[in-house]
Amino acid sequence: MTLKELKALKEEFEKDGRQAMAVYLTSEQAKELRWEIHQLYGFDPGEMLTTLYGMSVAAIDAPTFRFEE
Repeated sequence: MTLKELKALKEEFEKDGRQAMAVYLTSEQAKELRWEIHQLYGFDPGEMLTTLYGMSVAAIDAPTFRFEE
């Protein structure tokens, strides 16, 4: 998953007026996002991503990807 894909999924989720407050990422998704952040900004955000696009990262090892309102 890329940052662009995450943003698109968040926007799709929020189309009907809901607001994504938290995101649950699988370990593979978290790894890919962490790598992309490192490549774009030149620093490693650490194992636990704290926020992405205004959402708290509730899990970096969830069994499935999902948003929480």
